[in-house]
Amino acid sequence: MKTTIYFECENCLKSFSVNMKSINFDSTRELIFNPEPECPCCGATQEIVLSDYGLEQIDHLIFSNKINPIE
Repeated sequence: MKTTIYFECENCLKSFSVNMKSINFDSTRELIFNPEPECPCCGATQEIVLSDYGLEQIDHLIFSNKINPIE
């Protein structure tokens, strides 16, 4: 699955998108993004959250059964 997901950086308050190779659930139902999102402005990785639109995108992918658990 290749899709673009939108994120926000809580460190520098910038919005950005990432072209994802895959999105899966781990055993605790946490989302695993490949590649891991990184802010292109400040390089932060821990302060990254899904934007409102990114949350809508993830909801759509979940309800379309396009996000699967890692086996």
